[in-house]
Amino acid sequence: MFVGCSMLENEIEQVMKKMGLQNKTVFIDAALHVNLDRLEEAVRRRLDETSHIGKPIILVGNKCHPDMELISQEYDGQIVSRCNCLDLLLGDKMKELDKEANIFYITSGWLEKWKEIFITGLGWDEIDGRQNFGFYDKILLLDLGTPIDDMDMLEFFEFTQVPIELYPISLDNLELELKKLLDIEST
Repeated sequence: MFVGCSMLENEIEQVMKKMGLQNKTVFIDAALHVNLDRLEEAVRRRLDETSHIGKPIILVGNKCHPDMELISQEYDGQIVSRCNCLDLLLGDKMKELDKEANIFYITSGWLEKWKEIFITGLGWDEIDGRQNFGFYDKILLLDLGTPIDDMDMLEFFEFTQVPIELYPISLDNLELELKKLLDIEST
C-alpha cells in the first residue's frame, strides 16, 4: 500500500505503471502542507485506513512535516529518503541548481493547485505573492513533456512576478526511490 502526495499523483502513477506495480495508492491533498496539524491528521487518517493491508510505503517527503519519519515508524511504514516531492523528482540535481540561483520549483501538479495553496490555504493576495516570491530569481517548472496550459503559467507569473522556465526532467529519481523502498535491484 502506498500513501502519496497528490502533488505527485501523475508522476507516481506513471512510475508504478512503468514498473508494473499494481499496488493501491491513496493520496493526501497537497494543499494541506500549509497547515501542519491538518497534514498530520490527513496522513494518519490515510495510514489508519490502509494499515490492515500491510506495511505502508509513504511517498511524501520526509521533511514535509517535522514528525513525518516518526509517524511512518508508528505505522511500521517506510518513507522516501528525500525531503520533499521536488527533491524526489530531481535528486542530487537540485543541489546543483540551487547553487546557480534562488529557485522556486514547481511541478504541473503545483501549477494546477497553486491557488488552493497560496490564496485559499495561506490567504495570500497578489501583494503577498510578490513579497514572498520576490526572493527568487526564477521559478523552474519541472517538465515531463506533458502539455502545460500556458494560461496557468501566465496566471502564476502574474501572481509572483518571477520568470518561469521549463526544466525537462525524467522520472528516473522517483523510480529509483521506489526501487529502494521495495528492495528491487536497479538495472
